Amino acid sequence: MTIAEVHGKLSSYEHMEDLLTSDVFSTFKYLDVGNGLIPFLKKATRFMDNAPPDFLEDIVEADYVFWPRTTYLNREPDVLIILTKKDKSTISIVIEAKYHSGKSNAFRGEGSIDKENKPLDHLDGDQLAELFKEIQDGKIFIGDPLLRSKYIQSEGNRYLFFLTAHYASPRHDIEETFKVLEKKQYFNQNSHHFYWINWMSIIVVIDEVNSRETWQNAPTMRYLLTDLKALMERKGLVPFYGFTKPERKILAQKYYFWEEPVKREELLFCGLKQVSLKISKTIFGWRNNGWQSEKILKKYMT
Repeated sequence: MTIAEVHGKLSSYEHMEDLLTSDVFSTFKYLDVGNGLIPFLKKATRFMDNAPPDFLEDIVEADYVFWPRTTYLNREPDVLIILTKKDKSTISIVIEAKYHSGKSNAFRGEGSIDKENKPLDHLDGDQLAELFKEIQDGKIFIGDPLLRSKYIQSEGNRYLFFLTAHYASPRHDIEETFKVLEKKQYFNQNSHHFYWINWMSIIVVIDEVNSRETWQNAPTMRYLLTDLKALMERKGLVPFYGFTKPERKILAQKYYFWEEPVKREELLFCGLKQVSLKISKTIFGWRNNGWQSEKILKKYMT
């Protein structure tokens, strides 16, 4: 699918965030965690203070659950990733990805009830806030019993990563979510487990990995990253490195102002004698180090 998309064969679907999510994380799934997923996740910044994640060392394995369902508020995050460390401890990361769209908030009116006909304890329909609560409460369906066990084990080490196409952190969405969490008294409950990351970081990661990896043991793995980079470039999800000063020097001849005298006679004010005015029209010209202009009005009384 990625190759077809790179060649423009799926143009009617290219705007879909589910397809982009599949392209990126299926590529990471078939790569060693140190050559894709972990370097990418390390580009994230924490909502609270823009700090990078400090819990991604010694990761040896990653398990993926695509589009799982939460079991209470019926949310569907894009990817659940369960990381296993060398010491066998686990970390769970839920990725909520956005491409062209914003948060998918849900309208929940007063008196909404859950599946057991009890008042629904929701978070004003805010997608990120509700996902965060579901993750921390462990209310997410995982069919595989082994992965379910790993997820349960990750209690206290569960994180939400908000993945968007912004070059800077989308503060409005984040602050809106934090207000809801604070209102519902969930603000201090692992609120530092919220992170933001953008799609543009992927190309940075690919370049970093290819610069240090020879791929001698798995030469075909380079093709996965090459295709993914081509896809991100096609979608315009490329990093911004700032403006550069043009190297070419423009040589310009030094021009000076010239004048076009115009004579006219007119009565300026009642009670004054008629005067003859000589107006010097000034044209823009190049003087020394820049464009300059000035207007000179010379009066010659008759």
